Amino acid sequence: MKTRRRRTSFFTALLSALLLHTAAPPLPAGYAHPEGMVTVYFPNWNIYSYEGCQVKDLPWDRLDRIYHAFWKITETKDGYSIISPDPWADTDASNPKAHFPQYERLSAQYPDTEILLSVGGWTYSGLFSEMALTKESRASFIQSCLDFLSANPCFDGIDLDWEYPGVHRSASASDEGSPVAGDDWTNYPLLLKELRTALDQQFGPGQKLLTVCAAGGVGTLRKQDYPTLHPYVDAINLMTYDLTSSSNRTAHHSPLYGPDSADTAVQYMLTLGIPADKLFIGTPLYNHGWKGIDLDRAHLIGSAANGKNHGGTMLWRTLQQFEAQSKPASIPGWHKGYDEDAAAAYLWNDDPHSPYYRNFLSYESARSLQKKLNYILEKGLGGIIVWQSGGDDHASDYPMITQMYRGLHSQKD
Repeated sequence: MKTRRRRTSFFTALLSALLLHTAAPPLPAGYAHPEGMVTVYFPNWNIYSYEGCQVKDLPWDRLDRIYHAFWKITETKDGYSIISPDPWADTDASNPKAHFPQYERLSAQYPDTEILLSVGGWTYSGLFSEMALTKESRASFIQSCLDFLSANPCFDGIDLDWEYPGVHRSASASDEGSPVAGDDWTNYPLLLKELRTALDQQFGPGQKLLTVCAAGGVGTLRKQDYPTLHPYVDAINLMTYDLTSSSNRTAHHSPLYGPDSADTAVQYMLTLGIPADKLFIGTPLYNHGWKGIDLDRAHLIGSAANGKNHGGTMLWRTLQQFEAQSKPASIPGWHKGYDEDAAAAYLWNDDPHSPYYRNFLSYESARSLQKKLNYILEKGLGGIIVWQSGGDDHASDYPMITQMYRGLHSQKD
C-alpha cells in the first residue's frame, strides 16, 4: 500500500482508533497546512469526448485529489454491490484508453495525488436509500467497497454522491431518480459510520478516505444529519452550482454570496459545528443560460427570458472564447458582466446579427474563481471541487485548474 499525504484524515483516524480501542495515530505531516486542495471530478464518459480528455491528460502536477465518477449500485443475490456502468471505458484491458490502467500508472508517478471512486451521482442514486435500509444490506455494499479498494490499491478511498438522502426524486428514462425507501436521516449516518469502521479495520486507521457530496442549497442540506455524520468523513463536497431555481428569469448559478450561494451553504454547515477544513465548495466549468432576455443593462439579472438552458449548456473552454470576443458597451456583441455583491460573472449578447442575440450566460470566470479561492483560504476550508475536469481547456494547459492550484498553494515551499 502506498503512503500518501492526508490533510483532513487525522480526526477521522482518531475517532476510528477510539472506536477500535487502539492507540491514536500521530498527527500526519502536512496536517493543518494553510492551503486548500484542488479536487476534480473526472467522469468516465469523458472517454467519448475530445481527444485530450483522458486520465493521462489531466494536469496531475496541479491536482490534489481526483474523483472518478461514477460507479453505480446494483442488486445481487447477496445484497448490493458497486459496478462500473461502462466497464469498457473503465477497466477493459483491451481498450488502450481505459481509465483504470492509466490511474495505476500515473498514481505511481504522482503519489501525492489522491484518487477516489465516486459512487452515485445524479443518474445513479436510485438504490442508495434501499441499500441503506438495514444493517445487512449496508454490510453487503460496504464489503463491495472493501473488495474494490483491495483489488485497486491505487485508489485512496470512496466518495458517496447520494443525490439526496431524504429527498424523493422520481426516476426518468435517463436516470434512476432517488426514491426514499426508509429513514434516510438515521440510515445515512449509520452507513457512513459502518463504512468508516470497516475501512479502518481492513486498511488501518485513516489509510483510506471517505468523502461525501452534498447539495449546495440549505433547503436540501437540512434533510441530512450532518452533526451526526461528519466525524466519519474526511470531506463534505458542497455542490455549490446549479443554484438557479427560476426557469424563466436570469440568475447566477454558482454565486459566492447571496441568499442561495456558496457562502450561505458554508455558514449553515459551520453553525452545525462542521469543521471548516472538511468543507469544500464547488466551481462549475460550464454555464447556465437564457434566451430572449431584456437588454436593459440595469436589469440583466432577474430579466424575464425564454427559459433556462434553452439550447443546452456549454463548457468553459467554449465560454472563454465568447469572453475573448467581448466588446465595449458601445459596440454590439458579447459583453462581460460581473456582480460585485454576488461575486459572480456573466456574459450577454446584444448583436441582432448574432445567433446568440439576447442570450445571457451565467458562468465561472477567472475573476469570480479568484474570489472563491480567496474565500477558501480566509475561511480555512478544505478546498475546491471542480465539476468537471473536461470543461477546462486542455489545449491551453488547463488555465482554470492552474489558477486554482496557484491560488490555493501560494504558500507551498
